[in-house]
Amino acid sequence: MKEKIEQYFNQLFEEAPKTRKALELKQELTQNALDKYEDIMQEGRYSEEDAYQNVIQSVGDVRELFDDLEEKSLLELPEKDRKKRAMLKAAAVGLYIFAGVMFFGLETLSATVPGYPFDGMGLAVAGLICIAPTIMLVYAANMYPGYSKKVSTNMVEEYQQEKYRSGRNKEIMGAVSCIIWTAALVLYFLISFTVGGWHITWVIFLIAACVQSIAVLINSLRMDKEKRS
Repeated sequence: MKEKIEQYFNQLFEEAPKTRKALELKQELTQNALDKYEDIMQEGRYSEEDAYQNVIQSVGDVRELFDDLEEKSLLELPEKDRKKRAMLKAAAVGLYIFAGVMFFGLETLSATVPGYPFDGMGLAVAGLICIAPTIMLVYAANMYPGYSKKVSTNMVEEYQQEKYRSGRNKEIMGAVSCIIWTAALVLYFLISFTVGGWHITWVIFLIAACVQSIAVLINSLRMDKEKRS
């Protein structure tokens, strides 16, 4: 019966695109079907044929996924939104650079102009400027096409939802990492120039690495919880 299940998926994917993603999907669905068949048979209440039919009926319409197997992403945004996200990221990087320029400029001005009344202005201005690009990166990381959250009734829907969650999670973690390391770099220069402790401020990067590891751990626990729920 296991060979029959494998043959069923071979026939099912005859019209699928000849891509790596199509092969991986076929292997994943086939393994899921075999695992489900084993679970049903272990219950001891069904015949092999009944278990087979139950598994086949749970597969769903795989043809819905064929368009996505053309090396495209389930999270692919429309052209307009992709351009908007790219502009947001570019603007955010520009603002971070501008914040650094303002900091160094004002701090230099404070050190070279006698009687300059605004000590620490560079740090304050740079910190305020960094708020905007951070918000922009968070917003860009959450620009996704709509996807209705519903209870999965077959393997195809489970695959779609898992791909969506995985891709969305990857984008969010990328944005989080960008914010952590950008903040670490900004703090490194701000604190180093302010207190002159270049021999010790490199510890900021170790702290950033720890923060990123904690963020990854928390995210992994959250993903595991979502899978179990």
